[in-house]
Amino acid sequence: MNVSQLATALPLASAIFLAGYQVNRIDELFTKVHASAKESAETRDVILDIHGRVCTIEEHIKNIDSSLKK
Repeated sequence: MNVSQLATALPLASAIFLAGYQVNRIDELFTKVHASAKESAETRDVILDIHGRVCTIEEHIKNIDSSLKK
């Protein structure tokens, strides 16, 4: 391999290496986004469960209050 071929191959090899590195970083980002979306869904489910329980307790208190007024 002569100097001109080496001079041509070196930037090409660097570009291929950097492209592979960037793909790896993008894969990591997709993994993090997926985990974040799952965590958000779980948090939403917990909040909705708490809301449902609070509404049920509120309804029970209203029923007790109305039965005491009778």
